Amino acid sequence: MEISCSQMDVLIPFYVEGDLTPILQKKVEEHMLKCPTCRAKFNILNSIRKEINDSLEDSGEETYSTKVSPSRQYRVFKNNLSAYVDNELPQEESIKMKKFTINNKKARKELEDAYNIRRLMSESFKKTKSESKSDFSKSVLKKLDLLEQDAQIFNPVIKVAFAFVMCVILITAIVVYVLSLG
Repeated sequence: MEISCSQMDVLIPFYVEGDLTPILQKKVEEHMLKCPTCRAKFNILNSIRKEINDSLEDSGEETYSTKVSPSRQYRVFKNNLSAYVDNELPQEESIKMKKFTINNKKARKELEDAYNIRRLMSESFKKTKSESKSDFSKSVLKKLDLLEQDAQIFNPVIKVAFAFVMCVILITAIVVYVLSLG
């Protein structure tokens, strides 16, 4: 399987971040050996990545792993933030999140914001719940139950008799109307 240059345009960013399978990584490397254009694109993207990493290091922000790029670590952090706040992560992932948050000022701010949003939502829910005079769902169910009871008041025999009487009255009215015309 040969990789085209247009496919390389898509794969190079993933290659730089280390997000490719070993087989696909090998194919990308083989293509770059043959294609100077794609190799130049890789070099440019890789140098941009290094500049970003250097600027993060200069700002004092550290990462919890030297194998994974800071931008990828931050993506993982963002993807797991909600689960971390809700205590839904496995212990190992939770520890990684704690370490990353401790060492990354931007991550600390995002975590703090997530906790504040969670707290505000909880307070808002409690306030709304305490201010409501009755449980809306119970009142709806009660009304439905009353409608059902009203429907059961009439016995089916009474319903048939009522329909019969209505038909007789309607036919009588039609006959009287026709007789009055002639």
